[in-house]
Amino acid sequence: ITDLMKEVVINQSLIYVGGLCALINIPLLFVFLTYKPFRGRFQLLITLCCADFLNCLSLMAQGIQRSGIMLDVIETSLMPIKSPFDCVGEMWLMLREAGGLWAPMIQVIMGTERILAVFKPVLYNRTYHMRSIASVSLSILFVLVSISAAILIAWSRRDTKISYYCGRKSAFTADYGTYIYVVNVFGYAFGFVLNLISYCKVRTFMSNTEKNKNLARLRYYLVISAMSTVLVSIPNLINLSSVLFGRISDEVTNAANWATAINSGMNFFVYLTLNEEFRSRCKEIVNRILRKKKLNGMKVSRVEAQTVMGPTSQTRKVSIITIKSQA
Repeated sequence: ITDLMKEVVINQSLIYVGGLCALINIPLLFVFLTYKPFRGRFQLLITLCCADFLNCLSLMAQGIQRSGIMLDVIETSLMPIKSPFDCVGEMWLMLREAGGLWAPMIQVIMGTERILAVFKPVLYNRTYHMRSIASVSLSILFVLVSISAAILIAWSRRDTKISYYCGRKSAFTADYGTYIYVVNVFGYAFGFVLNLISYCKVRTFMSNTEKNKNLARLRYYLVISAMSTVLVSIPNLINLSSVLFGRISDEVTNAANWATAINSGMNFFVYLTLNEEFRSRCKEIVNRILRKKKLNGMKVSRVEAQTVMGPTSQTRKVSIITIKSQA
């Protein structure tokens, strides 16, 4: 029971971490979608924001689902048994699949985009709009195909019985779990390498004009991919080793979940620090909100003043009418 209560506490803390990081992505998405130039230039960053939001929601849902099950086990002393196909109905698991596969794929595409912008600028500029739509569509297709494969695997094993845990390896086989870890480890790492190559090329071989134009976006691309490599790739590399060398401690798995949530909630602060246009847009939104509140406050004060003065004014009119009638 002590071990189960410890797991309950850990999963309940994941609810708050995942929920907080999901909330951070809402204003980020708002800033991107309410500004036409951002909608035109930052399709990949908008898509990455959606993937991170799903990732954070999945971790919050995982904490809710698992802590609830463990509390039931503590209360009833009954361990629920499920089939892999039952796990498909667990919302957190499918959200985790979507976010966990979508984000690294987007970062690979982002790195490829920077390579193309630096090494083939003419082709990059000529195909920008069409390529952005194709890139987002490709990332979505990749996620849909991967999830469809997972559902088919679970359906083929629907007569198998597994524990309440509904982990990805138990629900979709160890081979599919390995595939997830490989995508997370090498997707983020490969995106980082591509961005690093582009950054070195710009810093070393380009003129000042070309350098300034490319470095503006490369800086935050590089920071995002480096952060994802440290916070997601390395912990998932440890998880990948568990497939080859046996189960690792729960502390490592829990730390990996926290690191994934933090990584998915940090991009807002990266853009705020490194993207001057994004920072200006945020200031504009904040100033507009404050101005609106100030105007609303002035309107409320005016209405209150009119309410206070209204009866006096009416009394004066009545008095004048009364005096005239008496005369």
